[in-house]
Amino acid sequence: DGAAFVHTLGSKGTDNRNFNAPRDVCVDGDNHIFVADTFNNRIVARSDGSFVCAFGLTNSPRGVCVNAAGLIIVADTDNNRLQMLTRDGTFLRLFGSHGAADGQLNTPCGVCVDNDDNIVVADTCNHRIQVF
Repeated sequence: DGAAFVHTLGSKGTDNRNFNAPRDVCVDGDNHIFVADTFNNRIVARSDGSFVCAFGLTNSPRGVCVNAAGLIIVADTDNNRLQMLTRDGTFLRLFGSHGAADGQLNTPCGVCVDNDDNIVVADTCNHRIQVF
């Protein structure tokens, strides 16, 4: 048996209710939904289906996750880096830069955290997975 459909959030658009090519989604411990709204170049946060905030420090984000401390990790894909932000979008730090050496990234897409709170990223065009 599959899961039962509950509801839909948004449709195509640029306003705070909608998305343009959402590529990833995650949920934090407080049930906030974070969406990598790729072609709107932003991360959108929702709670109980309602808009909470949006922040756009990214260029074509394609991955988003939340770590154990509730911080948001974003695969800032076209900037070839990861960003760490607070839940309200306050910038904390960057990881990586463009390149092929260890710790450098080329089109990072998927991102998650492991049980030790390490950041795991799909370093797409370098054909590897990196752990920070």
